[in-house]
Amino acid sequence: MKWPVISTASLKPVKEIFLQRILRRCGAYYHSGDLFYQELWKQRLHQTGLRVISVERLPYHHVWDIRLYCTLTAQTYLLVSKPVPKQYASAKEVLLKQLQSEIQQIAQDLGPPIKSDCISVARTGAYFRVSFLWPVGRPGRLLKKEKRAEAFSFLIRPWVRRNRN
Repeated sequence: MKWPVISTASLKPVKEIFLQRILRRCGAYYHSGDLFYQELWKQRLHQTGLRVISVERLPYHHVWDIRLYCTLTAQTYLLVSKPVPKQYASAKEVLLKQLQSEIQQIAQDLGPPIKSDCISVARTGAYFRVSFLWPVGRPGRLLKKEKRAEAFSFLIRPWVRRNRN
Protein backbone atom coordinates (compact mmCIF):
# COMPACT_ATOMS: atom_id res chain seq x y z
CA MET A 1 0.00 0.00 0.00
CA LYS A 2 1.31 3.43 -0.96
CA TRP A 3 1.21 6.19 1.61
CA PRO A 4 0.00 9.52 0.22
CA VAL A 5 2.45 12.41 0.26
CA ILE A 6 1.23 15.03 2.73
CA SER A 7 1.54 18.66 1.76
CA THR A 8 2.65 20.83 4.66
CA ALA A 9 0.83 23.86 3.22
CA SER A 10 -2.66 22.49 3.64
CA LEU A 11 -2.18 19.22 5.56
CA LYS A 12 -4.29 17.38 2.99
CA PRO A 13 -3.07 14.58 0.75
CA VAL A 14 -1.78 15.80 -2.60
CA LYS A 15 -4.31 13.60 -4.39
CA GLU A 16 -7.24 15.40 -2.77
CA ILE A 17 -5.82 18.84 -3.56
CA PHE A 18 -5.38 17.88 -7.22
CA LEU A 19 -8.92 16.47 -7.40
CA GLN A 20 -10.42 19.57 -5.77
CA ARG A 21 -8.54 21.79 -8.24
CA ILE A 22 -10.00 19.79 -11.15
CA LEU A 23 -13.51 19.99 -9.74
CA ARG A 24 -13.23 23.74 -9.20
CA ARG A 25 -11.95 24.25 -12.73
CA CYS A 26 -15.01 22.43 -14.10
CA GLY A 27 -17.23 24.79 -12.11
CA ALA A 28 -19.97 22.35 -11.20
CA TYR A 29 -18.82 21.71 -7.64
CA TYR A 30 -17.85 25.12 -6.33
CA HIS A 31 -19.87 28.29 -5.83
CA SER A 32 -19.01 31.33 -3.82
CA GLY A 33 -20.77 31.67 -0.48
CA ASP A 34 -21.83 35.14 -1.57
CA LEU A 35 -24.26 33.59 -4.06
CA PHE A 36 -26.03 31.38 -1.52
CA TYR A 37 -29.50 32.93 -1.90
CA GLN A 38 -29.09 33.21 -5.67
CA GLU A 39 -28.51 29.46 -5.76
CA LEU A 40 -31.55 28.83 -3.54
CA TRP A 41 -33.76 30.91 -5.86
CA LYS A 42 -32.42 29.00 -8.85
CA GLN A 43 -33.13 25.61 -7.24
CA ARG A 44 -36.65 26.52 -6.13
CA LEU A 45 -37.61 27.97 -9.51
CA HIS A 46 -36.11 24.99 -11.31
CA GLN A 47 -38.32 22.69 -9.22
CA THR A 48 -41.41 24.34 -10.72
CA GLY A 49 -40.13 23.64 -14.25
CA LEU A 50 -38.81 27.12 -15.03
CA ARG A 51 -35.42 27.41 -16.71
CA VAL A 52 -33.40 30.05 -14.86
CA ILE A 53 -31.19 32.25 -17.04
CA SER A 54 -29.83 34.55 -14.33
CA VAL A 55 -30.45 35.53 -10.72
CA GLU A 56 -29.01 38.86 -9.60
CA ARG A 57 -29.16 41.03 -6.53
CA LEU A 58 -28.16 44.58 -7.34
CA PRO A 59 -25.33 46.05 -5.26
CA TYR A 60 -26.73 49.32 -3.89
CA HIS A 61 -30.29 48.40 -3.01
CA HIS A 62 -32.38 45.34 -2.08
CA VAL A 63 -33.49 44.85 -5.68
CA TRP A 64 -33.49 41.33 -7.13
CA ASP A 65 -33.70 40.64 -10.87
CA ILE A 66 -34.46 37.12 -12.11
CA ARG A 67 -34.65 36.14 -15.78
CA LEU A 68 -36.52 32.96 -16.65
CA TYR A 69 -37.66 30.83 -19.56
CA CYS A 70 -41.07 29.27 -19.02
CA THR A 71 -41.29 25.71 -20.32
CA LEU A 72 -44.56 23.88 -20.99
CA THR A 73 -44.05 21.95 -17.76
CA ALA A 74 -43.89 25.20 -15.80
CA GLN A 75 -46.95 26.61 -17.57
CA THR A 76 -48.90 23.45 -16.78
CA TYR A 77 -47.83 23.61 -13.15
CA LEU A 78 -48.74 27.30 -12.79
CA LEU A 79 -52.07 27.15 -14.67
CA VAL A 80 -53.41 23.66 -13.93
CA SER A 81 -51.74 22.23 -10.84
CA LYS A 82 -51.95 25.41 -8.76
CA PRO A 83 -55.48 26.71 -8.25
CA VAL A 84 -56.07 30.20 -9.67
CA PRO A 85 -57.50 32.62 -7.05
CA LYS A 86 -60.79 34.28 -7.97
CA GLN A 87 -59.18 37.73 -7.96
CA TYR A 88 -56.85 36.64 -10.80
CA ALA A 89 -59.48 34.81 -12.86
CA SER A 90 -60.47 37.93 -14.80
CA ALA A 91 -56.87 39.14 -15.35
CA LYS A 92 -55.49 39.44 -18.90
CA GLU A 93 -52.38 37.43 -18.12
CA VAL A 94 -53.20 34.75 -15.56
CA LEU A 95 -49.75 33.21 -16.02
CA LEU A 96 -48.05 36.43 -14.85
CA LYS A 97 -50.21 36.57 -11.72
CA GLN A 98 -49.59 32.91 -10.96
CA LEU A 99 -45.83 33.37 -11.38
CA GLN A 100 -45.98 36.40 -9.10
CA SER A 101 -47.78 34.42 -6.40
CA GLU A 102 -45.28 31.55 -6.79
CA ILE A 103 -42.36 33.99 -6.32
CA GLN A 104 -44.04 35.41 -3.22
CA GLN A 105 -44.53 31.90 -1.82
CA ILE A 106 -40.88 30.98 -2.43
CA ALA A 107 -39.71 34.21 -0.76
CA GLN A 108 -41.89 33.48 2.26
CA ASP A 109 -40.33 30.01 2.52
CA LEU A 110 -36.78 31.40 2.25
CA GLY A 111 -37.15 34.41 4.54
CA PRO A 112 -39.22 37.58 4.79
CA PRO A 113 -42.28 37.80 2.49
CA ILE A 114 -42.48 40.09 -0.53
CA LYS A 115 -45.31 42.64 -0.55
CA SER A 116 -47.50 42.59 -3.64
CA ASP A 117 -46.62 46.19 -4.54
CA CYS A 118 -42.86 45.39 -4.41
CA ILE A 119 -42.83 42.81 -7.21
CA SER A 120 -42.97 43.20 -10.98
CA VAL A 121 -43.30 40.40 -13.56
CA ALA A 122 -42.81 41.13 -17.26
CA ARG A 123 -43.22 38.72 -20.16
CA THR A 124 -41.73 38.63 -23.65
CA GLY A 125 -42.90 35.46 -25.39
CA ALA A 126 -41.74 32.54 -23.27
CA TYR A 127 -39.20 34.67 -21.38
CA PHE A 128 -39.99 36.31 -18.05
CA ARG A 129 -38.24 38.98 -16.02
CA VAL A 130 -39.09 39.18 -12.33
CA SER A 131 -37.93 42.15 -10.23
CA PHE A 132 -38.68 42.59 -6.56
CA LEU A 133 -37.48 44.13 -3.30
CA TRP A 134 -36.17 41.55 -0.83
CA PRO A 135 -33.65 42.46 1.89
CA VAL A 136 -31.92 39.06 2.17
CA GLY A 137 -28.69 38.01 0.44
CA ARG A 138 -25.52 39.61 -0.84
CA PRO A 139 -25.07 41.43 -4.16
CA GLY A 140 -24.00 39.25 -7.05
CA ARG A 141 -25.12 37.54 -10.23
CA LEU A 142 -25.58 33.83 -10.81
CA LEU A 143 -25.61 33.00 -14.52
CA LYS A 144 -26.61 29.82 -16.24
CA LYS A 145 -23.38 28.02 -17.06
CA GLU A 146 -23.05 26.24 -20.35
CA LYS A 147 -21.88 22.70 -19.81
CA ARG A 148 -18.99 21.54 -21.91
CA ALA A 149 -19.58 17.92 -22.85
CA GLU A 150 -16.10 16.48 -22.44
CA ALA A 151 -14.33 19.02 -20.23
CA PHE A 152 -14.69 17.02 -17.04
CA SER A 153 -13.63 13.70 -18.51
CA PHE A 154 -10.50 15.19 -20.12
CA LEU A 155 -9.42 16.74 -16.84
CA ILE A 156 -10.14 13.75 -14.63
CA ARG A 157 -8.75 11.07 -16.97
CA PRO A 158 -5.05 11.50 -15.92
CA TRP A 159 -6.04 11.42 -12.25
CA VAL A 160 -8.02 8.19 -12.75
CA ARG A 161 -5.11 6.55 -14.59
CA ARG A 162 -2.70 7.35 -11.77
CA ASN A 163 -5.02 6.16 -8.98
CA ARG A 164 -6.44 2.95 -10.49
CA ASN A 165 -6.21 -0.21 -8.42
